[in-house]
Amino acid sequence: MRSSGVFRLAAALLVGLGVVVSLSTPAGAEVPPPNSLDAPTPDTSCVTPAPHGFSDVPSGAYYSKAVAWLVGKGITSGTVPGKYSPDQPVTRDQMAMFLWNMEDSPVPVGSHGFSDVPAGSYYEDAVTWLVAEGITSGTAPGKFSPSNVVTRGQMATFLWAAAGSFVVPAPHGFSDVPAGSYFQRAVTWLVAEGITSGTSPGKFSPSNVVTRGQMATFLWGSVCLPEPMVAAGGFHSCALKLDGTVACWGDNETGQVGDGTTTLRPTAVPVSGLSEVTSITTGNDHSCALKLNRTVVCWGNNSFGQLGDGSTISMPIPTSVSGLTDVVSISAAFYHTCAVKQNGTAACWGRNIDGQLGDGSTTGRLTATAVSGLTGAAKVSAGSSHSCVLKMDGSVTCWGGNSAGQVGDGSTTKRPVPTPVGMTGVTSLAAGVSHTCAVKSSGTALCWGSNYNGQLGDGTNTNRLTPTPVGGLVKAASITAGGQHTCVGKRDGTSLCWGGNGLGQLGNGSTTARLTPFPVSLSGARGISVGRYHTCAVKYDRTVACWGDNRRGALGNGTTTDDPTPNPAPVLGL
Repeated sequence: MRSSGVFRLAAALLVGLGVVVSLSTPAGAEVPPPNSLDAPTPDTSCVTPAPHGFSDVPSGAYYSKAVAWLVGKGITSGTVPGKYSPDQPVTRDQMAMFLWNMEDSPVPVGSHGFSDVPAGSYYEDAVTWLVAEGITSGTAPGKFSPSNVVTRGQMATFLWAAAGSFVVPAPHGFSDVPAGSYFQRAVTWLVAEGITSGTSPGKFSPSNVVTRGQMATFLWGSVCLPEPMVAAGGFHSCALKLDGTVACWGDNETGQVGDGTTTLRPTAVPVSGLSEVTSITTGNDHSCALKLNRTVVCWGNNSFGQLGDGSTISMPIPTSVSGLTDVVSISAAFYHTCAVKQNGTAACWGRNIDGQLGDGSTTGRLTATAVSGLTGAAKVSAGSSHSCVLKMDGSVTCWGGNSAGQVGDGSTTKRPVPTPVGMTGVTSLAAGVSHTCAVKSSGTALCWGSNYNGQLGDGTNTNRLTPTPVGGLVKAASITAGGQHTCVGKRDGTSLCWGGNGLGQLGNGSTTARLTPFPVSLSGARGISVGRYHTCAVKYDRTVACWGDNRRGALGNGTTTDDPTPNPAPVLGL
């Protein structure tokens, strides 16, 4: 799961809606796209952008692909018909429009409070949204200064704030970005995300004016560049690298490492023939990857059809999931896999004894099968015998096995079709083996289901049939759930875990269980993933640290010795 905030998630959620403006939009201003689309459309523009239609954007220009992407996403229509004006400076009103359209032009709440933002101006709603989201407070009390040009330092700050203001403890490497400057943390984040390498070696040029061509490349990079991530499975782990390739390590009995063998791999090896990957997921003994073209490949155990290729033959190399396209989110579980499509529907395949495929039956499926009646889905998370989706409106829906209350509807009744969970405002969701957890926009978390090992974090060992607050947790950004434990990542790069700890999977140097969140002995984490009995994190310095169960080499450190302390694994090139 991505940890870098709004724009990375926007790749899955943007539907290309525009906003209608009057014909009096001033010359040279950012022209909002027409409100012509009313349903999500497949986002393939990161792969093959549609024609941009601008005579001043030459083929082969460094910003050509990015501009085409902006047009394809409905983020811009240029400055005048047939013109994008790539060398024109970006003004603050244009910046507001770019950022607002990146988020699908949401209806703003409240007022902006700026005397220089006229009612009815083409950028009024965008500015109001920026204020509501805490992205800007203006240039001076009561002033937004819409006509002022934007510098690279200001642009970095805008993007960083919109993405969630993550604290990145990694060096930026620029001599012209002073410590303590208002843009220091924003520039550091841009570098860590791979979005910029500066204007020249060692220089970011924060005072330089941003051109519309540069702005396009920054926005494109915030969505379309692969982000390093790690996924912890049953007894193996995988990492997605910046170049879009994947490396895996650990148990390989059914080919889940993906190197074409069934040989145990205590250190990372490349997945055979796999490139252009944007997201990865690991189940108990299979793995899957979402590719840039929105298709899915899987490898490993296929005894229940969890690879989705129409067979039950295990595969030690990636194999395509049959008939599945336009995918934006994937999740591999014990013996089933699920995906969410760009249109907000979902499909699952594999084992279905508890109704975890959500098609209303308990019949296993060898290919992707639609989840009954589900719409508006944004992200999926699959557990052992149940599955859940986070919907675009911030609500949660689950289905499948419910013996411990993991569906969250207040019962222990099996649910073979999607069943709403009574909560809103959710930003991160995770299904464990028999429990489920969610983070809300407030930074608090709730969990439900099995609590035998304290994995719900409420200070007890009592199962919960409905969402129950995790004790003392604030400022959580993401959540991940495994067999007996749960972890959250925070925006400052720290992590907290709780639950079973018999193999050191909580990462605090002990094997003592914790019934409430406890700090992991690790800093600088950009993403964390919980497996069955181990945990891994990818750090902002592009290393991977794993801890806990290592009987099958899942920690990637070249041994099979358990380790309760996060230690770097030799996964190179992240």
